[in-house]
Amino acid sequence: MAIKNTAWHKVLPGQIVNFIYKTKGESKGYKRTVLIINPDLRYRKKSTGRIKRYVVGLVLDTAITRPLTENKVERLFGKLGGLEIEGDAITADMKDRITKNETTQIYRKLKNLIKQYDCYRTFDRRECMKRRVYLEVDYDGIPKDTLDDFDKEMQQKFSKMLEEE
Repeated sequence: MAIKNTAWHKVLPGQIVNFIYKTKGESKGYKRTVLIINPDLRYRKKSTGRIKRYVVGLVLDTAITRPLTENKVERLFGKLGGLEIEGDAITADMKDRITKNETTQIYRKLKNLIKQYDCYRTFDRRECMKRRVYLEVDYDGIPKDTLDDFDKEMQQKFSKMLEEE
């Protein structure tokens, strides 16, 4: 697993990131590997009218639990639209900006898998910003055959582009 230091304002939907997060009930934070769905979901509280900001994602691994298996990760990526290369990292094929409604649509699309795997989480953005975030450049949880298929697809696209020129 190769990681690259990044900042929260640079995190995009579809990226796989590592960060340490401490929930209210825990005495210390734990490292988590998360596939980001929406890095900045804004929610207006009905009681106070104040806007809370959240990071929404699918937890692939934590320091205290087992990681999702390769088959489960492959099914999640399949539902999200496949893989793509963004910068130097492999990401899920998602738009660069996702609204609150689009986040809800993605949740509905993944609802059955989320219930089976219990991996959907929201994180308080203020708590997240207290610690560093690392971008996963090549996540080990993606099956090799899926990566090979993606590599072949990218080579075919590249060769078509060369032929057109």
